[in-house]
Amino acid sequence: APLLPHPLAWAPAAAAGRRGAYTGSAAEALSSGTPGGAKKLSDIAKVPLLLKESPVRVREIWLEQFRDKELVVAGTVGQDEYHIIHANATACPMFLTPIPRGEGYLNLVWQFQGDSFLYQTLESFQRGTSGAVDFGFVMFTELLGSHNLALLHGELQSGLLSKAEAARIVRFTREAYMDPARFAWVQRFNNKPREFDYEEFMKEFRPLERWNAMGSS
Repeated sequence: APLLPHPLAWAPAAAAGRRGAYTGSAAEALSSGTPGGAKKLSDIAKVPLLLKESPVRVREIWLEQFRDKELVVAGTVGQDEYHIIHANATACPMFLTPIPRGEGYLNLVWQFQGDSFLYQTLESFQRGTSGAVDFGFVMFTELLGSHNLALLHGELQSGLLSKAEAARIVRFTREAYMDPARFAWVQRFNNKPREFDYEEFMKEFRPLERWNAMGSS
């Protein structure tokens, strides 16, 4: 059985537009100095040096740089995927990911703003706690035009998640926006929250099954 209630049980007035208040909280959490909320690639990398390398080499350098950092998740996103994710996430900036915990699971809610995704527990989201972010990642676009790559950089911001779980969350998020069948659930969650049935979502979207498959791939 779920550890947490239906994700929309907290907000019977969600369809009336109250969700907007929570997207505003994302802006606060992305303020300067917030882990996972870096604004520029130059904050963490030497962009002129990367510009001299091939796309393949940039990817190798990027992944190698953060491979052994326990609190950082890194990746690359191709130009086409980036544009699809950005457009779909701008239109539907919120969704949830259930994470297995013992006999049940923990629900995280994400919010998208700009090129950043922020994740917090359902409980903190319900309270409107803007600073209680457990994980966040940004897609840096400085090399999009020259290398057809966006560089993904995420940071764990609490002890709630492991690096492996954060990496799965990133993959889960990317698939949610790239797979039309999965994105239909994201659209329902954002645009028709009263029609979003949590048990139906768990049965048809099968997030836990997908989560386990990610661990074996």
